[in-house]
Amino acid sequence: MATPEELSRRYLEMSLKFIRQAQEELENRNDLAQASEKAWGAAPQALKSIAAQRGWNHKNHGLLRDMATHIYMEFGRPRILDLFGCLESAHTNFYEHRFDRDEVQYQINNSRYLLEELDMVRSVPPRGFSPANREQERRLEQLTRFNSDTAAGALLDLADLPPV
Repeated sequence: MATPEELSRRYLEMSLKFIRQAQEELENRNDLAQASEKAWGAAPQALKSIAAQRGWNHKNHGLLRDMATHIYMEFGRPRILDLFGCLESAHTNFYEHRFDRDEVQYQINNSRYLLEELDMVRSVPPRGFSPANREQERRLEQLTRFNSDTAAGALLDLADLPPV
């Protein structure tokens, strides 16, 4: 069983790998769909890195926006949520093929900026956060309530994750 810090580090490594691959797909193969998907893929891995550190539920696609929103609110950094939203459109481009080369490069850059923002969060202790309304309570509960299927360390070892 991996420690939360080991899982966090592995998710971070995968995130950085996806950023490199996104740029390679764009520059070397001109594969806009794959470059978009890799730019998007770096974002969830970076969010999962923080979630693993904090023991949050994170093995569910639906929790990604909850993670991004909570981190934005906890640290008062709206850019995190803005960049996450932009990268969701990069994920859509994988299926819809609507972006040109410049737009895909823009998304790769957005992914890098998001990783920088999240790296700042990962490097400092969590801040005290008191939910101000029911939606904030729901989000925090989703992230912190133990769920054996989505918990940070629930039966997950590093060997279960893709290689970096």
